[in-house]
Amino acid sequence: MRLWALSMGMLVAAAGPATARDTLVHDQQEYAAAAKALAPGDRIVLANGEWRDFAVRFSGQGSEAKPITLTAETPGKVILTGASSLRMAGSWLVVSNLVFKDGHGTDEDLIAFRYDTRRWAENSRLTGVVIDGYGAPTAAKTDHWVSLYGRNNRVDHSQFFGKAHGGAMLVVVRASYGPSENHHRIDHNYFGPRPPLGENGGETIRIGTSQESQSDSFTVVEDNYFERCNGEVEIVSIKSGRNILRRNTVVESQGAFVMRHGHGNRIEDNVFFGNGVKRTGGIRVINKHQVVRNNYIEGVTGEGPYSAITLMNGVPNSPLNRYVQVEDALIERNSVIDANTVTLGNGADQELSLPPISTRFVGNLFVNQKRGDPFVAKSDIAGISFSGNVMSVTGPATLPIAMDRRAVTLKRAANGLLYPTDPALAKTGADRTLKPITREETGVSWYAKPAASPLPGSN
Repeated sequence: MRLWALSMGMLVAAAGPATARDTLVHDQQEYAAAAKALAPGDRIVLANGEWRDFAVRFSGQGSEAKPITLTAETPGKVILTGASSLRMAGSWLVVSNLVFKDGHGTDEDLIAFRYDTRRWAENSRLTGVVIDGYGAPTAAKTDHWVSLYGRNNRVDHSQFFGKAHGGAMLVVVRASYGPSENHHRIDHNYFGPRPPLGENGGETIRIGTSQESQSDSFTVVEDNYFERCNGEVEIVSIKSGRNILRRNTVVESQGAFVMRHGHGNRIEDNVFFGNGVKRTGGIRVINKHQVVRNNYIEGVTGEGPYSAITLMNGVPNSPLNRYVQVEDALIERNSVIDANTVTLGNGADQELSLPPISTRFVGNLFVNQKRGDPFVAKSDIAGISFSGNVMSVTGPATLPIAMDRRAVTLKRAANGLLYPTDPALAKTGADRTLKPITREETGVSWYAKPAASPLPGSN
């Protein structure tokens, strides 16, 4: 009966090629037959149940008005397990509502927006997909859960958590054979707990690598929720130019958003809640022409590279894989509340000998009601200017920098953030219209997220 239904669906498609078809498939053989010649608007629907050791290959040429779709019969009821994986290539493809659980990938990518070096995906979308602890067969093996190739692709409203082995949860791969200006969008995803790995390679998101970091990716990471993402010091590692990280919420995550390589990036309108957890951080700045604007950072305890804001020292004539001197950075209108440190010239030593230059702190608010002055200088700070900043801390100043030091009373607003009650400070620190993205606005509604970390003021 199933083969007859599949054959009839294919005959209908052959009789009327302009008519999109929906094909419900029940096993891998039926899927292979349905996936051979997909037309714009076609949908392959996987029947509810467990799909074990399913190496999905999904390709076609859809259109903006009529994408080609691979989806589940019922969201959350199609479980890919064992040695399953997904590769997609073509244009205007959509994959949705699948769950990867109780298995492991067999390659470096669990989900890849490509087949090989000649075939990748463009204008395609991964949405409503869950990866729950999908682990490598051995702890020593590393893989990436989602690898974005091509350009103009989107990963949204998905949730990823429980990655206990090496490799990033999501990477933007800027290979020499593919487009370098990617224009990907990563939005409304829930990135959940992963344990500290104690080594490099545990990023939640990485955009590029050092080899091609001097070109621009134009990737946007926005409206995501990061919770207890502890894989390594870099939660999001930017290794390319002209990327934007905005409107993300980061909770109890032991690391920072890091401008590791590349120039002209922006980190703005993000909210970091450390809740006093050790090694929680904020934003680390390296390279040229970076902008850190309108971020809210509260209760982070990290020092050095884990600081609320860190400006690194650079290496003379830096190789691509080291540290380019911070130059022409703008740190503007950020609120840093009860943070342990703000570190200037971090890493300074004989090799990292170049301090930040032509860098400005403008209109920021620093309030430490429980700790002293957070500023720490590891190198010369003559190349950093300060204007319009306000600081309210206990104890003496640690650095001879221009700062309006005064008592500041804070009140938590409806958006959950602390703001000065003095109207004269309305334009100092993060904007009052800043609205943290919530857990409920990210990921999927039909699959449970891990237990939530509390937010300040929620008790």
